[in-house]
Amino acid sequence: MSSWPGTTSVTTRLATPPPAESDATTSFAVLGQLDIRAPDGKSVPLLGNRQRSLLALLLARRGHVVSSNTLAEALFADHPPANPAAALQSQMSRLRRTLGDSAVLSSPRGYALRGETDAAQFEALLTRARQDPARAADLLGDALALWRGAAFTEFADLEAVQIEAIRLDAMRLVATEERAEALTAAGRAGEAVPELERFVTENPLRERAHAALMRALYRTGRHAEALRHYSGYREQLADELGLEPSVDLQRLELDILRHSLQQPTRTTDRPAAMERMAIRYIRRPDGAPIAAATIGDGPSVVAVPCWVTSLDLIAAGRDPRAALLEHLARRTRLTLYDRLGCGMSRGSVVTDHGLDAGAGELEAILEQVSGPATLIGVCQSGPIAIAVAARRPDLVNGLALIGSYANGPAAFPSTELRDAAVDLVRAHSRIGTGLLASLFHPHASAEASQLLASVMRDSADPKTAAAYLAAVYTADVSALLPTVNVPALVMHYRDDRLVPFHGGQQLATGLPGARYLPFDGSYHLPHARDLTTIADAIVQFAAQGKTNG
Repeated sequence: MSSWPGTTSVTTRLATPPPAESDATTSFAVLGQLDIRAPDGKSVPLLGNRQRSLLALLLARRGHVVSSNTLAEALFADHPPANPAAALQSQMSRLRRTLGDSAVLSSPRGYALRGETDAAQFEALLTRARQDPARAADLLGDALALWRGAAFTEFADLEAVQIEAIRLDAMRLVATEERAEALTAAGRAGEAVPELERFVTENPLRERAHAALMRALYRTGRHAEALRHYSGYREQLADELGLEPSVDLQRLELDILRHSLQQPTRTTDRPAAMERMAIRYIRRPDGAPIAAATIGDGPSVVAVPCWVTSLDLIAAGRDPRAALLEHLARRTRLTLYDRLGCGMSRGSVVTDHGLDAGAGELEAILEQVSGPATLIGVCQSGPIAIAVAARRPDLVNGLALIGSYANGPAAFPSTELRDAAVDLVRAHSRIGTGLLASLFHPHASAEASQLLASVMRDSADPKTAAAYLAAVYTADVSALLPTVNVPALVMHYRDDRLVPFHGGQQLATGLPGARYLPFDGSYHLPHARDLTTIADAIVQFAAQGKTNG
């Protein structure tokens, strides 16, 4: 972010705490329409739009000094004044006259706000509920009662405020689920059911809520209804994201079928493969550490990361792209890793995001972790797998390529669209990742797309994600295809919206002796209906490659 003339661009937490708040202070309600109360409890008259925006910016960072630069850029984004520092000071003076001098603290670095907020009260009640399970249901009920609508509901045009609003709204969803679970645990499942039924209607892809509803229905004796709910959610998940319910939810269905939900342990159920993930760190050729994990038994398979990933999100079941990996981890010796700068491989500065760097990381994984293996390349990881297969056939038993390509410029011919996508991810991460996520499953709802988009954002910072995305579009291994001397299995959906079908066709015709499995549909990642077929094909292919090796 560039500095404005006459302002500073430092944002920091208050070096010293604000004055003690034991005395009455101004209070602010942000969990809905902005409302201000004076220390005597009287409503403070509404401010002008500019001052309300300034107040919202300070409230969104309560407890921190917000730099003058940040405030001025957000406040005057549409019509920058000739002297932004003076204009900001003028607005701040008006705000002080309305709220009182003690409400706004100033420092050489910027400004901070003093006062109570319903958001802080909500978070405090949430913390207390987690520390006191016996009172959790009532404490969470009090916390949720503070909400009057969406957080900071009138400030959608202020990005910094919306980031805080999104965080608070996400906590509200979690608190609702935790209250329902607390009610059920306290023997009050009958109260939880109607609340959960409304909640899952409004938030249809929150698996924790579906699990809570299934448990509550079971506790009220509605076993068949709990099973019907699971069946409906499974169908919806397949339609929306092309995925299956998590292993935990599948176990819950089994417990309900067996009428064994009260049993504290499971001695016969096999744990989810991803739960057995143990992370280790290896060194790239340049010495930088990258995180890797190996799971399961069987033929050795290495999944090359698709754009940006995070092993901890995969292990937690949050990454919808990992459904195929769970299938494979049950039947192969599967190795996963995070590229430098992503997920659990953060911490080192990434100077090269290109094809050669990716191939070097994959070689390090093959040499130090897995040994010779079948490589799974999805989307942009396909060219990396092909490059390593061409130059190190001693480390590669075969290539299984899904929704991939050989020539980035040919697969994505519009330079304008490519540049726009990279710029969006870098400058407006939420919009950019949301756009890309929608292409993975074109028929998915906005909520489904945002679920995947949030995983992408949590896997890498915007700068790193944008740099790796730019490398997706420029990678070209078409000249290497005839030189690859390992077996290849190519799979692609005919109407793939992210990587065109001709990308898979180029691989199938260019790789000597490749086996081609086209699938019907407009998906990019394996759809739930095809997961078993695709997993079977890869396992058989990997077993054959191991035998041949």
